Amino acid sequence: MNRIAVAIVHGVEIADPDFAAKPARLLRDAFADALGVTRLDADNALVVEPVHWAPHIEDRQRELFGRMYEGEARSFFDDHLDGIVRSLNAGSVAALAPLLRSIVRRTMPGLRELHYPTARWLTLHFAGDIIAYDRKMDESNYVAAHEVLAKALARLADKAGERAPLCVLAHSFGTVLVSDYVYDQQETLRGHKLVPDEVRAVMGTSALARGETLAWLYTMGSPLALWSLRNPAARLDRPIDFPGVGIGGERNRLQSEWVNFHDRDDVIAYPLRPLGPGYAERVTMDRAVNVRGRWPVFQTPLVHPYYWSDGKVMEAVARSLAKGWRTLNP
Repeated sequence: MNRIAVAIVHGVEIADPDFAAKPARLLRDAFADALGVTRLDADNALVVEPVHWAPHIEDRQRELFGRMYEGEARSFFDDHLDGIVRSLNAGSVAALAPLLRSIVRRTMPGLRELHYPTARWLTLHFAGDIIAYDRKMDESNYVAAHEVLAKALARLADKAGERAPLCVLAHSFGTVLVSDYVYDQQETLRGHKLVPDEVRAVMGTSALARGETLAWLYTMGSPLALWSLRNPAARLDRPIDFPGVGIGGERNRLQSEWVNFHDRDDVIAYPLRPLGPGYAERVTMDRAVNVRGRWPVFQTPLVHPYYWSDGKVMEAVARSLAKGWRTLNP
């Protein structure tokens, strides 16, 4: 049986090693339904690997937060925020209530040095990840995040095969990580050495780990349009080549696609095709979705964390993978 390799890449968030549990379950369930097979068959057909790149940067953020707030800073993370974020990643709507209550609190026990500690944490976490990732001054965080992705793709190559077609589901800032990783690989293949030696050392030699078998790309809640502003002359309309060079001849047969899911209420997410001819050619569709339906809370920017806990979004992905799998296994 020919298998499909699936990498799930998170966005900015505090450490949650189980962040991929719900999207993986929804994807496999919908894949089994689309093919009319058992869940066990779906588990064998889709080799899923989470890409948990946050811990390296998260540790430094906790250290910074602890210096600003003496005493209870660690328990604030471990007992309060970690639990909320884990619930959000699992798709819990109820988790929004304690998060909002915490955001509007001016002071909290043991955290009185600076006001609005949760709002400061959000600013530190979202802005901090982006600042830390920028490689212009120091590329150590950039390299560390790419190493995690490279190791995950190497594991997929071991399990699914070195030339197995690759599907990537990336959320939020994770879409930037994936785009940069594949871009670096492709430029290095052209003779412009962009892949750091540390990344090359852990990725192995497989076509899959180099992104050459990238056949399906699903970006969700993506800020890639904003990220392109960092170097508009060079990158505004220079997306990655899609699909990967190892899939080019199979694109039509596999029905390869790059779908950019965005909710109109999500202020972080933007369409990609309007960026220019390069994106218009490579991105199959900017798909506007109403994540989690029309509840009032999901008609606000709070919709951002919920893309891959949305059954309809994951069903759309699963149906496309099921068509590709049928082609691979006639």
